[in-house]
Amino acid sequence: MRDRVTRHEALFAVAGGPLAWFVQVCAGFAASSQPCFRAGESIVAHARGIGLPLAVGIACLLIAIASVLLSWRLLTRTRNETAGDHQHLLETGRGRTRFMALWGLDLGIVFAGIIALNLVLQVGLQPCAR
Repeated sequence: MRDRVTRHEALFAVAGGPLAWFVQVCAGFAASSQPCFRAGESIVAHARGIGLPLAVGIACLLIAIASVLLSWRLLTRTRNETAGDHQHLLETGRGRTRFMALWGLDLGIVFAGIIALNLVLQVGLQPCAR
């Protein structure tokens, strides 16, 4: 088993969840608000166009979960990078790879939860306000 962590792995582990949430919010807003406005004027629409936001949301949730799993794998792989627990590492500044993996795990879990909550809200709420 290899011990070296590449920059791409660390970058995806830390930024995968937040970037997936950003894509979900932007794409969901664009797809959900488009039936509500025509030529810049508000219209009353009862269409439930949730197909695209639902598909994008599920894809983003899978990306966030993948970043959590990668972060967990990187955390276990770098467990013996240096001696000491997390308090010791904070004081000495060693174990940067383990630090990044820990932050990737935390961010991935939080943003996966936010993406899941957004999915529930997109399916359950009306896309257009009256």
